[in-house]
Amino acid sequence: MKRDNICKFNPYRSSDLICLNFIKECNNAQNHIHSAEHYSIHLVLDGKGMFVCDGVEHEIEKGTLFFVCEGNEFSIGAYNDESLEYCYICFHGRRANELIFRFNILDNNVFHGYSDIIPFWKECQKLAEEANIDVLCESVILYSLSKLKPDKKENSDILSKVLELTQKNFTDPDLSISAIADMLGYNEKYLSTLFKKKKGVAYTQYLREQRIKHAIFLIEQGVESVKNVSLLSGFRDALYFSKIFTASVGIPPKEYIKSIQKEK
Repeated sequence: MKRDNICKFNPYRSSDLICLNFIKECNNAQNHIHSAEHYSIHLVLDGKGMFVCDGVEHEIEKGTLFFVCEGNEFSIGAYNDESLEYCYICFHGRRANELIFRFNILDNNVFHGYSDIIPFWKECQKLAEEANIDVLCESVILYSLSKLKPDKKENSDILSKVLELTQKNFTDPDLSISAIADMLGYNEKYLSTLFKKKKGVAYTQYLREQRIKHAIFLIEQGVESVKNVSLLSGFRDALYFSKIFTASVGIPPKEYIKSIQKEK
């Protein structure tokens, strides 16, 4: 008997850990390669299949907990003679970044042997509705991460260090790949080339994207001054900020602020 997917979406955007949805997937809807716009956490409820992330294949089965990070090229699908059922939550935000770095998900994103948390996921997915879905999604993410053992050793991956420093300091208008190179003791050109190779975008573009995401978050939190949003997001020049915001979001920040005010 064919099983239907269950898709529940979160209307709230009021936290540094912003959860977008809670999906139960049964019909191989993600078995083609596509690019991730946000982080996502997945748990296999039943069956076996293959998770491909940035060209690396991972076998997944009941109890496999795995993550997709922003910008990853990935697909998830069942084997030809198998079924595959899993749940996932897409999320983003400043705390999301911090959690991904703390648990070293960038370097290790597949974990086996977590069947014990399946009942909790199923219950939360079943109970989720508009009034509580944000709380339940956050609970699932935090509870699942609490089961992992973060690597206490110093992370030797240069890219992870660059990303971590960026998340801690992106609101500083003086932050740049040059400043990070000085912090880490690396050559600026080397770091810049490495970053673009690993992430597929120039560091300046990545930094702008993080600042714009934070600007959107501030506006949704009630900051109504374009100048203040600009400064709090790491832009010295409000006019330049407005130009970058418009190019990224599609409308000027003043219009975006008005749209948020109307929703309230």
